[in-house]
Amino acid sequence: MPQRYGIEETPEGTWDIVDVFTGLPVVEDGVPLIDMPIEEADDLVGLLNRRDREQRGKNGI
Repeated sequence: MPQRYGIEETPEGTWDIVDVFTGLPVVEDGVPLIDMPIEEADDLVGLLNRRDREQRGKNGI
């Protein structure tokens, strides 16, 4: 199962979490997940991908 979310480095040296299917930054609860340190982005992308796998598994996707 492909991972839905990835991280991309910005020109400023921070990191954004993006939806790899759309290329757009992820927005969670109205907050764009952009301009983060790598450690934070790495932790969050892991959580988002785990949640996505669980949801797709429950829905039989």
